[in-house]
Amino acid sequence: MTALVVDDLRTEFGAVQAVRGVSFEVDARSTMTLLGESGSGKSVTVRSIMRLHSGSAHVSGTVTVAGTDVLSMTPKELSAFRGRRVALVPQDPTGALDPLRTVGAQLVEVIRWHGIESSRRAARARATDLLARVGIPDPARAVGSYPHELSGGMRQRVMIAIAVSCEPTVLLADEPTTALDVTVQAQILELFADLQREFHTALLLITHDVGVAAEMGGRLGVMYAGRLVESGPTATVLRDPTHPYTRGLLDCVPDPHVARGALRVIIGRPPLPGEKFDGCPFAPRCPHKTDECLAAEPPTAALPGDRAVACIKEPAWTR
Repeated sequence: MTALVVDDLRTEFGAVQAVRGVSFEVDARSTMTLLGESGSGKSVTVRSIMRLHSGSAHVSGTVTVAGTDVLSMTPKELSAFRGRRVALVPQDPTGALDPLRTVGAQLVEVIRWHGIESSRRAARARATDLLARVGIPDPARAVGSYPHELSGGMRQRVMIAIAVSCEPTVLLADEPTTALDVTVQAQILELFADLQREFHTALLLITHDVGVAAEMGGRLGVMYAGRLVESGPTATVLRDPTHPYTRGLLDCVPDPHVARGALRVIIGRPPLPGEKFDGCPFAPRCPHKTDECLAAEPPTAALPGDRAVACIKEPAWTR
């Protein structure tokens, strides 16, 4: 069953086109990862799906969760929809949690707001159970703890517990492991997989880390300048990239056999917000560009193996 459908999503802030025609689908219990540099439009895409932008943003296209049109919802409908049908795990749990309230109180508020439990006692019992499910030691003690009394990894687990407390159809995770050490990062990624199996939740994960994308599997969408430049099964895309930008990202992954200071980089810089370009936005940085690349932005073309790429020279440049 398809849980999330995003079709021709566009988000503009005045003259700045932050998201430009992004389309993908995520099935129940499956994972879609959006990979790219900072400023590529990944987080804006997630917040557009949840309608979290201010009134200055113009969002168009189609977003449906389990067949429900999100972009046409009223503010009252969105209030009931967020958390219940689609939930967000933010990058910074410290900034997302209220420092003056216990984590249990914050969990109870979400559970009762969405009508999962009516009584405070039942909601607190569910909160304690959720903290246990996400791997927090001594959940009965943790439910009465304040955020500052928990480690960064434990705070992130609390945010995941809040996000899955209403068993949402779609879980959005925006760089959920960025500030964590590699051991805790692996535990968090394994936790996502466990929760998907338990709650049948679709996961849309945002990351700039190729290793995280590889670990999560599923499907991969590579974003650049607000659009998907390549998509397909994660293992296939990382093994055999078809877009020069994807190849550049893989070449930048640290290799123990490469001397320190000799790491590869993608030359140049991404387009600035609002910067205009006539051709392919990656052309100024692409080692394979031609005059044709500078003349017009390439359309997205379907490839064998359920893949797609936005490059007029593909697959010729890989041969």
